[in-house]
Amino acid sequence: MAQDTSTDIPLKVLIAGGGISGLTAALGLRQQGHDVTVFERTDLAKEFGAAIHIGPNGHGILKNLGVFPEELGANQFEKLAEYDAQGELKNLVDLLSLDVWPNKWVGCHRVALHEKIKEKAIALDGPGIPVTVKTGSLVVDVDPESATVVLDDGSKYTGDIVLGADGVSSNTRKIVVGPDIKPRGSGKSLFRFMIPREAIQKNPRIAHFAQYNGCMSSWHGEVCRLVMYPCVNNTLMNIGAIHPSYLSPAKGEGWDQEASKEKLLEVFGAFGPQVKEMLDLVDSSTLKVWSLLDMERIPRWYRGRLALLGDAAHPFMPSCVAMEDAASIAALLPRGTSKDDIPERLALYQSIRDERAHRIQASTRNSGRDLSEEEKRQFDCWSPSSRCFFYVLTPLQGRTPFNTTLITMSGRILQRSSKNISNTGTAPKFRSTVHHVWN
Repeated sequence: MAQDTSTDIPLKVLIAGGGISGLTAALGLRQQGHDVTVFERTDLAKEFGAAIHIGPNGHGILKNLGVFPEELGANQFEKLAEYDAQGELKNLVDLLSLDVWPNKWVGCHRVALHEKIKEKAIALDGPGIPVTVKTGSLVVDVDPESATVVLDDGSKYTGDIVLGADGVSSNTRKIVVGPDIKPRGSGKSLFRFMIPREAIQKNPRIAHFAQYNGCMSSWHGEVCRLVMYPCVNNTLMNIGAIHPSYLSPAKGEGWDQEASKEKLLEVFGAFGPQVKEMLDLVDSSTLKVWSLLDMERIPRWYRGRLALLGDAAHPFMPSCVAMEDAASIAALLPRGTSKDDIPERLALYQSIRDERAHRIQASTRNSGRDLSEEEKRQFDCWSPSSRCFFYVLTPLQGRTPFNTTLITMSGRILQRSSKNISNTGTAPKFRSTVHHVWN
């Protein structure tokens, strides 16, 4: 009797969205031996030229997929610097002395990373079937039971599983959870732009802001703050200028809302002259602004054979969380997975991702919130509720006590303290807290 080899047939995977999460999932599933098609609504020719920081969790995932950010000019974060609004240095943390994460935390140019993931996904060489990417193809509807997608031109494609990685304005989310759960403004907006590091270093009044390689710096006012870090081998400084949305109303969603230098300088007018001098270096033609979005927790991640990942499931999140979604899907669908197994695997995917992703979503809200001085004083960095932050542990003498620096996921340094940590008591829990957020 002939052997039944049906379980070794590649799954036909359809992915709505060709951003970082969609392409990372496509690459992972290709390497698992599946036949993957990505439907992307744009032509992928206008990726916004900003940077992203890749945490150790995302860095490890990319390495396992054969994508090495350092080859793209990504640079490791070596220091964290915190300034007040007038430009006075308040805290400086050395990250290279730490042995906390198994992989590096790096800053990388977003376009370079996106292009490399796409390149590996569609390459004719390498393991698996090259991914097919269909640009100018907007998925407007999905039948989750038959795994059929409908494009805006009326054409239909049927596979074995559909992944909704179609971003904050997701159409696939509506199919999974209904139309009522959708992103809303968080009350914060962000100017984003890049400045050549050399331009800052050439000005002696502000050169100290760019003196360190791999330094994530932040400046904090009452309701506005700046975050700056380098990419492209420490030659370009990526700057995010966070502020209340009412100060710079942005029309629509996305990365490409134009803004003016005059508005940027007006919004940050209370900052010191050196800080404003640095902001004045921005090329107005590259300056963007958009509303930072939030969304209530989705009650489920999948329906039938349709599953959500990335911003479709949890907007306003670090990019590495979307990479974790993609890696989880790929790991749960190895070659040999049958079509009948898919609903069970997607249920497992939801159980793996839901609690972790939404805990990080909550931490992102907290790290973006403006804390009063009283709240900062009352914050207990040893409380279990503070797992929404990560910690830097620096030995003072020997192994204990530790100098503890409490840092939010946006790089804000809130609190320093010293505490004796026994090798059998608090330390294991403390280490797992760092692991819980980043790895």
